[in-house]
Amino acid sequence: VMRWIVRAPQNHEASVRLESEHVILHSFSPGLRARLPFQLPTVVGSADSRGLKTFVYPEVPGEVLDIEELARRSHVVSPEREPLATQVGKMIATIHTLPAEMVQEADLPIYSNEQCRRRMLSELDRAASTGKIPSALLRRWEAWLEDESMWQFRPTAVHGDLTEDNLVLDGTLLTAVRGWHDLHVGDPAIDFSWLMSCPDQEFTDAIIEVYSVQLPHAPDQFLLRRAYLHAEFALAQWLVRSLEQDDRESVDEAVSMLRALESDLRESGALND
Repeated sequence: VMRWIVRAPQNHEASVRLESEHVILHSFSPGLRARLPFQLPTVVGSADSRGLKTFVYPEVPGEVLDIEELARRSHVVSPEREPLATQVGKMIATIHTLPAEMVQEADLPIYSNEQCRRRMLSELDRAASTGKIPSALLRRWEAWLEDESMWQFRPTAVHGDLTEDNLVLDGTLLTAVRGWHDLHVGDPAIDFSWLMSCPDQEFTDAIIEVYSVQLPHAPDQFLLRRAYLHAEFALAQWLVRSLEQDDRESVDEAVSMLRALESDLRESGALND
């Protein structure tokens, strides 16, 4: 039985994300899709409702797991398929070797490494102006953003919103990758930021090792440090967005998570006053 997924945005921001994803999915030619080691969603129809567009996709069967369960399943050894960490490493390498022309032809953003750095610096200014971010965190991020040697990477096509929520699995097989609304050319480290919170270091190390072997060139030496920066800074970006939307509950939650992050980093000796 064919099942369908109907995605109806509740607000303008969600509608823009869905429309972007629709354009991006169209830019994957059948030939390119055939080379991917995972499935992509396919839009089969759309309809306008209250000025917002609703999209219909065939369902890709499978489940979405939290990061701990992903890591646990990666230790399952099976003769039929590669470990999950290997599949994830290959998946990220495949995305990062997509042709930049494809991104350009879909009229999606292409950022140089210096543009990536400057964009984050201006977002840091915006975050600092809220007065709600611990100053030790601001200093840590600013030091990393001011250190130009950390930003000497090769800009590549990136998924841009890679998290466990966008991976669809069938047992220990990675079947599909979703959430393509933020595809662009930029910092490859952004697609590793979701792994920085994984408690199973072995899982993360295995993914990065496979990724490094699959790439036509070695990843830059600061990839992981920037991945940590993206992961930490995502909280500040969420805070700014919540303030702009006047979402008090999310603002309080973001502030408390930023304080917890500061306290964890202080405890581990990663923060200097």
